[in-house]
Amino acid sequence: MTFPGWSPSAFHFFDEPWADDDRAWSLARTILEQGADHPWTMQGIGLMALRLDDQRIHRLHVWDPERSVGEPPIHDHPYDFTSIVVAGTLTNTRYTEDSTGDTYRRERYSLPVESTRRTDHVNLVGTSTVHGAGARYHQLAHELHDSRQVAGTVTIIRCVWHDPAELTVCLRPEAPWVSGQSRPATASEVERITAQALDQLLASA
Repeated sequence: MTFPGWSPSAFHFFDEPWADDDRAWSLARTILEQGADHPWTMQGIGLMALRLDDQRIHRLHVWDPERSVGEPPIHDHPYDFTSIVVAGTLTNTRYTEDSTGDTYRRERYSLPVESTRRTDHVNLVGTSTVHGAGARYHQLAHELHDSRQVAGTVTIIRCVWHDPAELTVCLRPEAPWVSGQSRPATASEVERITAQALDQLLASA
C-alpha cells in the first residue's frame, strides 16, 4: 500500500516539533477526502483504522465512540507506540495495580488465539491525560491503558513491534468479552466516520 509522495521514511514528523511540520494534517486530509478508496478496518472499541505502509509501522486512526461496544477496555499492546493527535480530543488513561483501586476482571491470552484465556482479578488505579490537536504521547507495550475520544478524532501512530508472551485486557467484573480482532469497515461506516473526521480536521486548521 502506498500513498503518493509518502513512504515510511517520510513520517519523520514523529521526530520533529509539531509546529515545524504540517504533513500529518495534510496526509490525513488527503486520505479522508478519498475515504471510500481505502481498505479501512473496524474494531469494537469504536476505532476505524488504515495501514499507511506495508511494514505495519504507521496507521491512521479515526475514532467513533458511538461504535464502541460498552466501556473502552483497559488493555496493553504487542508494540510500543507514539501517537499524534491530528484533530479532535483524546483522553488517555494509564493504569497501575493498587490495592485501593477498582476491581477488574483480568483476561490474559496468547496471540493469535483469544478464545483460550486465563482469568483472575486485579485492582487498578488510573491517571488520565487529555490530548488535543497537535499533541503527541508515547506508550510502552506492557503499559495498561484505555482511551476515550470526541467523535471524529484523528490520530496517526507509529509502532515498534515486540513479541510478548501474552496480552492483557481488564474489564469490569460484569462486562462481556469483546474481541480485539478487526473486520472490514462497511461503506456506510467509512462515509459517516470520515465525514466526522473531516469536520474535526478542518476545525483544527
